[in-house]
Amino acid sequence: MGGRKTDLAAVSAASPADAAAGIAVALRERYAAAKARRGVWEAHWQECYDHALPQGGGMSRPSTAGERRVDRLFDGTAPDAVDQLAASLMAELTPPWSRWFGLVPGPDLDPGERDGVTALLERIATIVQSHFDRSNFAVEMHQCYLDLVAAGTASLLVEENPPGEPSSLLFTAIPLAEAVLEDGPSGRLDVTFRTVALTLAQLDRRFGCSELPEALRRRGEREPQHRFEVIEAVVPDGPAYRYAVLLDHGDGTPSVLLEGRFGRSPFVNFRWMKAPGESYGRSPVMKALPDIKTANKVVELVLKNASIAVSGIWQADDDGVLNPATIRLVPGAINPRRSVPPA
Repeated sequence: MGGRKTDLAAVSAASPADAAAGIAVALRERYAAAKARRGVWEAHWQECYDHALPQGGGMSRPSTAGERRVDRLFDGTAPDAVDQLAASLMAELTPPWSRWFGLVPGPDLDPGERDGVTALLERIATIVQSHFDRSNFAVEMHQCYLDLVAAGTASLLVEENPPGEPSSLLFTAIPLAEAVLEDGPSGRLDVTFRTVALTLAQLDRRFGCSELPEALRRRGEREPQHRFEVIEAVVPDGPAYRYAVLLDHGDGTPSVLLEGRFGRSPFVNFRWMKAPGESYGRSPVMKALPDIKTANKVVELVLKNASIAVSGIWQADDDGVLNPATIRLVPGAINPRRSVPPA
């Protein structure tokens, strides 16, 4: 961690152009190293999603909207349990029907000051809660709870809505396929890389394209549906967070589209349970996965056995009268045979 931080500080001291290029390369290398470490988890996550949250898609990115994802699932106990636990977390931690947070004066205020501030804090909390209620928080937070139960790690992006929207807050549940995470210097999971593919119009709307190379801009105008690979990076930098948006040109030389600093990270990353020496969390589905796979296999074999019991296994002689290859053992089937005149 310390070496990478020193690299960013060193390149920041160079000329603006060299500094931007150096920061892009340093962040790209750090992202590649973090993604390589994440590779150990991906097969495990995919197995959890396949058996307990098939509609989540797992690590298959990009996935086709509306595709069937339950063809290998024969027992629905685990998906039902995941839904119930995620709903319980929603109801207990962030219920949409009531206020789930409050603001109170700190202990440093004397009683007289506290009485005067309490009413103001209550009014502020009511205003903030109203913005949560009018936003998409409930939908996106529920998806985060599903990811938390299935894979043990979830990420929620908090952004500011443009003026005129019903709420000033915009939330996005980040799929694990897009998130590459690291522990920061304080031990919190606050180093975030997010990979996303955007069209030129989406780049313009979200980041602006003032730094987009002319060749790539022309390609985006010529192919409106072409998607550019973008990496968002949020890295702790002292008491604040460095924010950068990298555009991958496809030749291994990224460029910085946008830079900035945040007092707090816009990504809220959280884990179900953390094992020593690991950055990503472990989930209840991981713990129960052997039982889930066993139940799924048992139901599959029971169904196969029922199919054999109903239709049976038959043997027929190929005597030129009846062709065994064309026999259909289904209700209402007519199996033709050649009529042989008596000798």
